[in-house]
Amino acid sequence: MRKIPFALCLAAAALAAPLLAAGSERAANPRDDVRATTLAAIEGLDERGQKIAKLYIRDRVAGEPVSCIPQTRLRRSTAASDDVLLYDDGSTIYVNAPYLGCPGARNNTLISSTPAGRLCSGDIVLVQDLVARVPLGSCALSQFVPYRKVKAVD
Repeated sequence: MRKIPFALCLAAAALAAPLLAAGSERAANPRDDVRATTLAAIEGLDERGQKIAKLYIRDRVAGEPVSCIPQTRLRRSTAASDDVLLYDDGSTIYVNAPYLGCPGARNNTLISSTPAGRLCSGDIVLVQDLVARVPLGSCALSQFVPYRKVKAVD
């Protein structure tokens, strides 16, 4: 077995320290990280994606991210882009920015199957071309950011 020089180990530890510190700061409040990532994905949408997102989330405010949403209450879902998935349960719009995106989602059909009756972070969604009946890939869902209407104050 090859031995690693002590100086090389020290250099690696010194370089890794800022990365570990940044990781622990993010881990301190991962919900803020999820919200920030989702908001950035929405802001980065092209014109078509912006129109789709505005139809769903206009007059709504982002809430705290949730890990699961009830699939049985969902009325419809759509992809504003390959990076922003929208789920509508009537009173709440849930926005999901999949971990590594969801290639082909906007122009194809998303298929999710879960025995629990709810979609959760980490669940796999299939992307399929229904015309050609060909599966195109899949993506892993992240946490969902709920958007709810603000109640009017008298």
